[in-house]
Amino acid sequence: MIRKILIGIFSGALVGMFVTSVIDTNTNELSKLFLTKITAASIITGFLCGLYAHFSKSKLQVFFVSIGIGIVIFYAKYILTNHDFDALTMGAFVGAMLGSTLAIIRKIKQSYSIYSRMQKRRRKGFGNYR
Repeated sequence: MIRKILIGIFSGALVGMFVTSVIDTNTNELSKLFLTKITAASIITGFLCGLYAHFSKSKLQVFFVSIGIGIVIFYAKYILTNHDFDALTMGAFVGAMLGSTLAIIRKIKQSYSIYSRMQKRRRKGFGNYR
């Protein structure tokens, strides 16, 4: 559980810094990119998406719920801070990026576990019918 939440926070920070660097072109320093409202909202979105990814079994559901979480968090940020950027589009984009990251990591882990289980069975002789 902690691993997925940490992945969500880390990827939220990266996506938030990316979005901030695209929108605010005057900021060049890494510390200024990290200390913005967009990055903070992305980190909160990543935390909630990672928490949901732990409890969900479906990769597609994680993707769609992450988009919803992103929209809700960024719209709440818009209401609280009156930040003049498009909150719905930015929230959907950040949620989609985080949801796809968490879904891809889950798919890679699932494929690796199936592959290692198949290799164990091949070493034991399963499938050698010559």
